[in-house]
Amino acid sequence: MYAGTCHESALYDVSLPDAGLGWQKVGPLFERYSTPLVGCLDEHWVDTYQRVVESTPKLTRFRLDKFSGTVSFTCRATDGPVEVMSVLKILGEMLERVNREASFSAATANPRAKSGQLTPVPVSPNPSRSGAKPGF
Repeated sequence: MYAGTCHESALYDVSLPDAGLGWQKVGPLFERYSTPLVGCLDEHWVDTYQRVVESTPKLTRFRLDKFSGTVSFTCRATDGPVEVMSVLKILGEMLERVNREASFSAATANPRAKSGQLTPVPVSPNPSRSGAKPGF
């Protein structure tokens, strides 16, 4: 869920949950997967996410819905669990990069954050488990 602010926090730790991958058929050739994000999603983090996605063409498949706190992506209908899991691995690595860049830029902009006086406010979305594909 979009928090709006994390109280000027400099430590971001947005990640994928252990479970809760949603699935939806999108025509005969594609399937859409969505996963909630767990952690502090504020305007600064969302802006950093968009900047990272725009700077790396292979990451444009990941669509962030900042209001529901979910990321969705499509795969071919013929892709199996191994391919989907490899896409989730790429998403996880991207989230680590966004966390690093958002934390660094927030820390350099906010001297109190550098000293560790501020901590993130966790925001855990309430993901809909309906449509979850078996085996994920």
